Amino acid sequence: MWTCPACQSPLLSSERTYKCAAGHTYDVAKEGYVNLLLAHHKNSKEPGDNKQMVNARRSFLEQGYYQPLATRMAELLSEYVRSQQHNDEAAASSNVFDAGCGEGYYLHRILTSINEQSQSSKVIGAGLDISKIAVQKAAKKYPESEFCVASSFAIPVPNASQQGVIQVFAPSSEQEILRILDKAGIWLQVNPAPEHLAELKACVYAAPAEHKPSPPVPLGFELAHEETLAFDFELAEPEMRMNLLMMTPYYWSTSVENTQRIKELLTHVSAHFSLRLLRKVD
Repeated sequence: MWTCPACQSPLLSSERTYKCAAGHTYDVAKEGYVNLLLAHHKNSKEPGDNKQMVNARRSFLEQGYYQPLATRMAELLSEYVRSQQHNDEAAASSNVFDAGCGEGYYLHRILTSINEQSQSSKVIGAGLDISKIAVQKAAKKYPESEFCVASSFAIPVPNASQQGVIQVFAPSSEQEILRILDKAGIWLQVNPAPEHLAELKACVYAAPAEHKPSPPVPLGFELAHEETLAFDFELAEPEMRMNLLMMTPYYWSTSVENTQRIKELLTHVSAHFSLRLLRKVD
């Protein structure tokens, strides 16, 4: 399913190597992913989340604190997949791509949920992230999906090849998402809503600002659905409080004093997400 990042030709797999017709080759890592991030797409030597952030996020997510979000994402995409199957009875499978997959948590749970419900058609997943550490962890734990290291501003998959794209707290190119989506394909965006992690932000900033509202619907899409999702959770262990802090950008601007305050006192947290389904239009 991958395309060559150098010339955009299809990549063919042979003995743990991907190769295009022009002769560009990319080795498959032992974890099962392929690195398709070209040097000029990097903004640093090791772009994306570092090992500490990735480990913190995996530990936090696997405790189930954000499970309500993963469940709602699966419900929204499942409704779309079922409608697509009804319109195209010949479709044997649908492709869902995670543009900014991190360590693979959301993609895995969405695929598991949808495929457990559907007997007639399977959803196939793939994802990319600019962080090699994150992709290594995703590929090793979730071998049922394909993963690559790449930029979401140069997605190495063919035109009109995906029926769905998910994007959770990740930057992307609207033009790239539009390019890779099939006719009437759906783009599920998840971003922080105004009150997301308000208690954590109050420990970091003297006057915390609200998260920005969703941007206008980009050209080539129509708004199919929009909602917010809010729930609270308790952090009984200091380790989980630190994991939450380390998986957010707030970690880099938090003083030693405030970090200790979070570790000792942050027990109740509010999650607030904005979910938006955009449909590709002709």
